[in-house]
Amino acid sequence: MDDALEAHRAAVISALLGVVGTVMGVAGFWRVSGPALRTVQALGILLSGSVYLWLHARGPAFSRRQSNALFLIVLVPTVVMTWLADDARAAHHQSWVPYEPNKLSALTLALIAPPGWSTGIAGILLFVGSALIHHLTWSDAVRPRISAGEPFGIIAYGVFALVVLGFKQRGNRLRAELERARAEKVALERLARVSIALRDLANTPVQTLELVRRRLLCADPQLGLQTERMGRALERLHRLNDILAPNQSAVVWNEDGPTQREIATATERISVPSKRTRRSSRPRLNAR
Repeated sequence: MDDALEAHRAAVISALLGVVGTVMGVAGFWRVSGPALRTVQALGILLSGSVYLWLHARGPAFSRRQSNALFLIVLVPTVVMTWLADDARAAHHQSWVPYEPNKLSALTLALIAPPGWSTGIAGILLFVGSALIHHLTWSDAVRPRISAGEPFGIIAYGVFALVVLGFKQRGNRLRAELERARAEKVALERLARVSIALRDLANTPVQTLELVRRRLLCADPQLGLQTERMGRALERLHRLNDILAPNQSAVVWNEDGPTQREIATATERISVPSKRTRRSSRPRLNAR
């Protein structure tokens, strides 16, 4: 898993949700919104839309740090909008449940946060902390009309969001470990296929040399030195075969036989000499 790519995707999703959420907020709070809230909503749509188009147009060209910064910058207008929306609801309704956008935003951030703890925690604390600060600034006339359970409700949502973020980060870590193990398995399997190809190339000369050695022993007992050297060479080839044999277990044999074709191709590539080898093996004529 590429952390920079995942951070880029998280920033794109954050910007897209910023546009969608702000449009829904305009429709939901239009009757109670004032000039300040509508101005912030317009700026939020402009900022989130611009960041989304910028990220979407350039592709994953940003670094992880830049994507995380854009992820958090998009959240700032939403935090201001939730503050102003609660003020507008408090002014137009006798009783209401405050901090609902903050709670929803905290849980959403836990699900879409980029890899790493710092950005996700910062986003969650941005909404939870702003709600707690807002709760301390309410006037005595507004506090009795706030629904029971606050500010413990927003604190509970913040704790749940941090727990969800922990599970997400654990899933990211497990996914990275699985991808690393898969890459190691693929590399080991490729090595095993080459090892099998080398074994196939080594077995035929071993058999040929063994037959020739036995014929030499039977034909002329005086060729003992040559047969002894040939025996040592055969022993080394047998050792090579023993070293390459354990790697065969790493190959996954398919029913359709693509592995056998790959081994045959590798064997052909190894057995065919290169152009440089063929040129060096040609007899050279002495220049006169």
